[in-house]
Amino acid sequence: MPSKTNSRKNARVACGVPARAEGPRGPLRGQCTSLSRAGMFFTGPTIPIGTSVELAVDLPGYGFQAVGEVRYHVNRPGSAGMGIRFTRLAQEDLQAIGDFIQRTAA
Repeated sequence: MPSKTNSRKNARVACGVPARAEGPRGPLRGQCTSLSRAGMFFTGPTIPIGTSVELAVDLPGYGFQAVGEVRYHVNRPGSAGMGIRFTRLAQEDLQAIGDFIQRTAA
């Protein structure tokens, strides 16, 4: 049986930091539990797939803001939330995410 390959192009790390999402129905509070340069997983309340969302994530030593699009939902006990792909991210925020990933993966 062939093994599944990871089709992700960007390294992803677990993080577990506070995050806020601002969608069409107002603010949501949750956690960023997985992070890459391309997106994140937001554990907490969800908004519809395809919706644009403003994000604020409190990485240790450097928080960042981004705009993203909800790509999928997960509805399992302990990991309910949504996968978000970044659509707008400042260069310094992208650098901060890269630095965090490098420190965490080491």
